[in-house]
Amino acid sequence: MGYIACLTYLNAYTGVVILRLRKAHYQLLWSALPFITSIFSQGQRVQCFFNCIHVGGTIRTCQKFLVRYGRQQLCRMLPHCKTDGKRCSLLRSSTSSSTTFLRTDNKTGGLKNSR
Repeated sequence: MGYIACLTYLNAYTGVVILRLRKAHYQLLWSALPFITSIFSQGQRVQCFFNCIHVGGTIRTCQKFLVRYGRQQLCRMLPHCKTDGKRCSLLRSSTSSSTTFLRTDNKTGGLKNSR
């Protein structure tokens, strides 16, 4: 593996990202995250912040964590919904959020979308 970091999962709706990197480099990336305050997207600067919510040994354990984390967040937000309409829209948006799984193209080294 010749990569330092690889974007494995991106959910634009929730803002969750899974990065795959070597064990020797995760602490370096983790310590740099608070200093990233903006990113460039489509020629525009976008304000952002990064928060590490989990460090796992495999992609599978990260995916399992994201399922549990999503359920916890949903259970935390549902009591704050005042009407059934808001509750239904929250449930609908959580189940239909757009997810993108990215894999590297071995020939070009670029990323490809897969669903």
